[in-house]
Amino acid sequence: MPKIEASTVAEHRAMRERQVLGAAADLLLSGGSSALTPAAVAAAANISRTSIYHYFPSGSDLLLATLEYLMEQSVAELEEAMQAAGPTPLEKIEAYVRASLSSATAGYCAGIIEPQDLPADQCGRLREWHDRLLAPLIDAAEGCKAPDSPLAAHLVQGMIDAAARAIADGNDRQEVTETTVTLLRAAFSNPHAGR
Repeated sequence: MPKIEASTVAEHRAMRERQVLGAAADLLLSGGSSALTPAAVAAAANISRTSIYHYFPSGSDLLLATLEYLMEQSVAELEEAMQAAGPTPLEKIEAYVRASLSSATAGYCAGIIEPQDLPADQCGRLREWHDRLLAPLIDAAEGCKAPDSPLAAHLVQGMIDAAARAIADGNDRQEVTETTVTLLRAAFSNPHAGR
């Protein structure tokens, strides 16, 4: 029987699962979904290849769990950034953008997998995480009196995704971030322009 490295078997399993997910996240961010093989994750997590299947029975289960692990971190970071921001909704949106783009230097989740990488029945769980990710942005857009706050939040997220791709392509992160924030300030300062 393997040595238990925590006070209970449940704690040991949870600790080992986080270790596996951390290694898998690093591989996914650096090499995409094709890098996420059981052998590679096992080697990176310093466990046996067969042990991976005790935690994640299939490759798609491992991929989904890894994406959820990354999304959980993103949600926590964004919520923390928005709570630390100034009191106005626009300041909260700026904090959301800055926090999102600061992660672009370490690796960015958007577009990292193709839709066919996950079975259709697992895509719903990922959509729930995306909804959680956008929820505070929708609230802030509503506070800015955006005509359609869910649409505004999706458009802001689209700008963040485009900005993250620009950073990944070698553009200066600070310059891309400031340009994005400047455009968003203009948009939210006069949400009814042209109506």
